[in-house]
This record gives sequence, structure tokens and C-alpha cells, in this order.
Amino acid sequence: MYESEAAGPDQRDDTAHPNVVEPFLDLDLQMLISMLDGDETGQSHFGVSLNIPGGVLYGQAISRKAYEEEWENSLRDASGSGSESLARVPRLVREAVREELGSRTPALLPRWVHLRDATFLTGAANQTMRYALWRGRLADVAGWSLSLPS
Repeated sequence: MYESEAAGPDQRDDTAHPNVVEPFLDLDLQMLISMLDGDETGQSHFGVSLNIPGGVLYGQAISRKAYEEEWENSLRDASGSGSESLARVPRLVREAVREELGSRTPALLPRWVHLRDATFLTGAANQTMRYALWRGRLADVAGWSLSLPS
């Protein structure tokens, strides 16, 4: 439904904008991620297991800053064409967002979760995948635990 349709025929606006409905994000998990992001040193982390589409993912939750730094460091010394450009991607995105926002205040709570040393379990035999770094939308997390599988 468009905003102009919701207003009724007498109040129709010439410009129709779709209503954007965002999923309700888990406030507790958002706050934990926010605490990580608030650590200026980028050293804080905690073990977490996430139920996401397709399986369970677990690893060390880290801040966006730590994720960006580890991404850049992992690619800085990599061989191959394009590795230097790929290493700069997180920093370029952050700078573009800052430029776009200008003096406006960004959203206070994070919408992404970043993991280090992540393991993804699908439930299928021989389908365990490991990632040095992983990033996913908090909106895709159906459940979570502040623990790692034993």
C-alpha cells in the first residue's frame, strides 16, 4: 500500500511513497552489539550462537570497527590483483555513509552482527563451513544464545 492510498481519496498526495515495514529486531541482541561497537579499542568480543536461515552459526561477536580492521588486515598482504582495492572496501563504505549523513545522527542501534572465527552448521552431514570473518543482518537472526556449542 502507498501512503497516498492510505490517506484516502480526498487527501491523496501527488507523490506516492511505499510504506517500508522493517522487521522488529531483538532489542537485547542489538544492545549487546551496540556495546561492542561502543568499545573504542575494538578489543571486546563475546561468544554467541545464532539461529539463522539454513542453520546455526556460532563464533565470537566483534564490533564493526574490529570487523573492518580485520578485513583490511587479512587482505592487505594478500597476493592477487584487486586485493588492495578489496581491503579498502569497509573504510570506503564508512566514509561514503558519513558523507551522505552529513550532520544528521545515524541510527543508534546496529542492524548488523559481525563474527570472528565463525562456524556454520546446516544439519546436513559434512556441511560445516568456517569463516574467519562473517557479517549478517540482525533481522535474519531468529534466536540466539550467549554460549558456544560444546
